[in-house]
Amino acid sequence: MSTPQIPIRPIALADPAARAPSVAATPRRHWRELVGLALEADDLYGAAALYPYACGHDQERLGARLFNTRRDRLALATLSFAPAAVLARLAAVAHESSDTTLGVRLARNPSTPGRALEALAAHAGETDEAWRLWQLLARHANAPHALLAAIASRTEDLAVLRALCENVDVPADLLTQLEQRGIATLQRLLAIHLATDEETLTRLWNSTRANAVRAQVLRHPYCPDALLRSIPASVPEKRSVALHARTSAEVLTLLAREDDATVRRAAAVNPGTPAGALIALCFDAEPAVRRAVAARADVAPRVVDWLAGDADAWVRRSLARNPACPVEWLSRFVQDEESGVRRAASRHPRCPARLLALLATDDVAWVRAGVAYRDDPPRAVLNQLARDTDVDVLCGVARNPATSQARLARLAEHDVPDVRRAVILNRQATRRVLLPLRDEGYPLHRVLVFEHPNLTDADRWRMRLDPDSEARMRIFGYFGRTLAPQTSPATRLAHRNITAHDLQQHPVHDPTNMMEPR
Repeated sequence: MSTPQIPIRPIALADPAARAPSVAATPRRHWRELVGLALEADDLYGAAALYPYACGHDQERLGARLFNTRRDRLALATLSFAPAAVLARLAAVAHESSDTTLGVRLARNPSTPGRALEALAAHAGETDEAWRLWQLLARHANAPHALLAAIASRTEDLAVLRALCENVDVPADLLTQLEQRGIATLQRLLAIHLATDEETLTRLWNSTRANAVRAQVLRHPYCPDALLRSIPASVPEKRSVALHARTSAEVLTLLAREDDATVRRAAAVNPGTPAGALIALCFDAEPAVRRAVAARADVAPRVVDWLAGDADAWVRRSLARNPACPVEWLSRFVQDEESGVRRAASRHPRCPARLLALLATDDVAWVRAGVAYRDDPPRAVLNQLARDTDVDVLCGVARNPATSQARLARLAEHDVPDVRRAVILNRQATRRVLLPLRDEGYPLHRVLVFEHPNLTDADRWRMRLDPDSEARMRIFGYFGRTLAPQTSPATRLAHRNITAHDLQQHPVHDPTNMMEPR
């Protein structure tokens, strides 16, 4: 598969070589210039960005620049944004030179591809440092399933086994094998892991009386239904049952009456808690419980009526921003003495235009900024906010898609970097507004300008001499993809690592179930 070649429009440069008459030769000339710049640079970033797309003599020259000294190899191995082809080559060098330290750094790098990890494992020794390598490989999210199974079969080291249990991509069958070893210190990790199946969870439940383990079993999405039909003894277990999506309405009603406030709050959060149980929670003595009720997506109008005058400002905040809150109640919230409540009302998705106009004149800048960050403020309100002097308000105006280009051009010259960055982040900003921002003093801003969809490749090409090494790496990587003369073996390897291995073997997991939703 050949790398797509996007011709760069000829641009007028002081360098006569850049004004060659042949448009077809422009990509090749630009590619050669990038390679030359990367080889002459004091840092390795440009060469690393181009290496995956180079071939033949160019790849040899870039490889010599990248991999010749151990100091450079160790530095590259720590870069989490290094291309997969570079990290794969480093893994081969680590094997050839028996450099365990380099291997450990690669195993610690979250971007190291699976094939490189397999190469590191194939040549790992039995030294203390090698066991550290095994531990890192066991925890690595890109480790192939076959490698993880091999690690599990060859070790009894508790640190390595813990690392396997903490790896989000460990398959369910391997977790079952780890549970069958009966190691008590692994039980909670196995109960937390989202790939643990129902049978394994049942065995974990029956094999321990530890509240911490049982609470995680009860919180797990694959928790057996039978365990959710009764109320357990400990508070952590009750809280887990109250949070579970499959807990019955009858059990949730009982948990909503528990003495412990954290259990009642968990019941208030659960979408399955019946309306009758929520009535008592509206008047709960614990503010955190009432806040959870106020934030529910199905909050009833009568509940809003009861909670709108709550003494706790966070309860009123939750109501004011809740899309389920009836619009007629917003008139009360925009007059609230707490600025946080008024700010929340400004973010309500159905806040009427007349209330937005009122909030745009609020004494507190953070409230006015809430209006400015909306996509739908009336034109007159947006123009009024554009004359504000507060930075937060101006940032909202600068990011607003309805702001005029003339206004964006003026904001792009603002003294405060946050305002200029907001202009750059506005996807409606035109090329004319963005061009002066290519010379921003902050590297992050220049990268954001470079990646803006309204710039042309000719505009981007003029940014190739960026003084910041990491920004230049992003720029070189972009042009490496578009200008490379042909697909190199390194590119094919990197592509295979990303698609054929990672996407097929590793299912997408949700975040760990250790934390309660907020």
